[in-house]
Amino acid sequence: MNPNYLDFIRFQDKRIIPFIYGILFIVLGFYWKNNNYSLTQQDVWIVGGILAIMLFNFIYELKAYWAYSYLLGRVDFHDLKERSSFFVDKSILFRPTTVSVFSVLLFALIVYCSTIIMPPIYSTILLYLIAPFIIYLILRCLRPIYIQQLLNSVSSGIRYKNLYHHVIYSVLLIFLLNILSISPLAKNADFSLADGFFSARLIIAMTILCSIVLVINLIFLKASKRYIFLGRIFLKEFDFNFPEQIPFINFHAKPIVIRLLLLLLVLFVWIMCVSTVLSFLQWSVIFEVYFILCFLPCLVYYFLQTYWHWHTELMMACDMYFRYEEIKKRKEAN
Repeated sequence: MNPNYLDFIRFQDKRIIPFIYGILFIVLGFYWKNNNYSLTQQDVWIVGGILAIMLFNFIYELKAYWAYSYLLGRVDFHDLKERSSFFVDKSILFRPTTVSVFSVLLFALIVYCSTIIMPPIYSTILLYLIAPFIIYLILRCLRPIYIQQLLNSVSSGIRYKNLYHHVIYSVLLIFLLNILSISPLAKNADFSLADGFFSARLIIAMTILCSIVLVINLIFLKASKRYIFLGRIFLKEFDFNFPEQIPFINFHAKPIVIRLLLLLLVLFVWIMCVSTVLSFLQWSVIFEVYFILCFLPCLVYYFLQTYWHWHTELMMACDMYFRYEEIKKRKEAN
């Protein structure tokens, strides 16, 4: 017997709350460390943006997850079907993008208030405690609305013509999160541009930074998305339009250690070339622009790794979908 909706979300919340706290501890901790272990009023909008992006990542897959749970009968939604919701047809107000944009103001206000009423260390602790809980509360409020939209066949308005579209969207969002997280390093002496772009200390520091950011991104990429993809297929958000083969298949066939070592070599040479060109042209660029230019090889590799991983996950989701449709047809025939 499948659990009813209320029992299932109680069981789920016991696991999702520690997960949100753990993820935000890593992301905010990375920014806090880069900011010389401090949090001030100057960080209000940056931290607000980081938290809004994390909120978006949490709620973006929410409807697809519940579509998969509903159509496969994992949860009994009888109690929820009997409820009426005024917000079901107001879908544009509760889309992940809309909610996340407005949440920037909320999180910025929280950071601002915490920094003016207490010392930096205590304001950081308060932010660690409050921010994940607020994200959980937003998830808890949106969850029944998304499920009601699902039960009433309200479209999410999302449509991906191919996997490249979905991957580009995700990679750019993660890259924006990376830029916000490393922005405080502009004040770090190791990343100072005062000595010129061809400084050995700057080149080595930038190579290490790009490598660390890429590794963190790859670690988070390991999370499985096959059931999310299955939910999106159920919602008809994906067209079954796939290329005959994955890009750079020969490079993909090599062990990941070999790929990363080759990338590290290319990265170091690339940063040397970028620094040489900027020094020769005598251009004055801010730290974030310099990081973007240096990180390009890692960004390309991260895009490829994301595509390779998600291609496999999507193929498995498609296989499960076709099996589900076949079983459904057999049941209807009987």
